[in-house]
Order: sequence, then structure tokens, then C-alpha cells
Amino acid sequence: MRHALVVCSLILLSACGWHLRGVTPLPPEYRVMYLQSQASNSFNQQLKLQLEFNDVVLTASAEDAPAILRIEPVDIERRTLSVSSSGQVGEFELNGRLTAHILHIGRDTDVEIELKARRTLTNDVNNVVGTASAESQQRAELERELVNKLLRRLQSLGKSSQSAATTQSTPAATGTQP
Repeated sequence: MRHALVVCSLILLSACGWHLRGVTPLPPEYRVMYLQSQASNSFNQQLKLQLEFNDVVLTASAEDAPAILRIEPVDIERRTLSVSSSGQVGEFELNGRLTAHILHIGRDTDVEIELKARRTLTNDVNNVVGTASAESQQRAELERELVNKLLRRLQSLGKSSQSAATTQSTPAATGTQP
């Protein structure tokens, strides 16, 4: 009885479109692409791993791919949020911004994608090494979040282009009845 309950719940979860976190099935038009990135090596490595994990084939040249993903440098800005009574920074935030372009060769479409992410950190003036370590860890988390947001945006772009293609291929109703 217990096994039947587990199997039924797994079937229901898979039927509703639920996926494990990290699995972002991309549409077929983005399954083969060329990656042209000006971002940092750590960001590029995370992006390549996530794309390959989601069954995307990255080509060696732009001529071999129906889609080109262009990534501009990731901008992570540090901004002071509060200052203590002694004039030291008490809290700061990291604001990450990513701009990407997806060019679909077959349709001659170039879509710009702008993504933002934010992290807030407390500055411990008595533990400078710990604060610096926490900041570098949060920067890595910020890049990981931007990669995940980019994949979700690519997934939604594929859905919107598929729905636009089906509405264009469906004849419009004339409003008259036979």
C-alpha cells in the first residue's frame, strides 16, 4: 500500500510539470547554440555546466548553430546600506546585473534579456576575513542565481515563441456563422 501511494504521488508530480530544481527543459530551438560570452570564467563555467545539464549542445563555431547566446560582462556593484555610529559600514548589498542577447538565425530575431539579483550582507568590523569570505561566497551565489534566471528566461522565450507561432498558423475567426 505504501509503495502504491509513493508511485501515485510521483505520477501526479510528473503530470503537473514539476521538475527537480536545476532542471530547466529548454525548447528545441535552443537545444543547439553557440555561446559568446564576455563574462568571468566562473560565470561561464556555471553557465556551460547548466546548459549541458539541460541537454544543450554548445557548438565550436557560430555557423554550426541555429541560435547564438551573447553574454555581456556581469556587473556586480557593492552599495552601502547603513553606517554605524563610528562611521564604519554596517550593512551593504551586492547588486548583480546581467545582459544577454539570444539571436535565432532562422527567424532573424535578436532578443535582449536583462536580469538582476540582489544580496544583503552585514559587515562585521571585528571579523574582516569572515566578512570578505562571506562576500565572495555571496558573489558566487549571485552569479549562480543569474545563471538560473537566464535559463528560466530562455525557457519562457521558447514558450512565448511557440504560442506566437501557433496563433500565426491558426486561421483567424471571421465572426460569421454558416
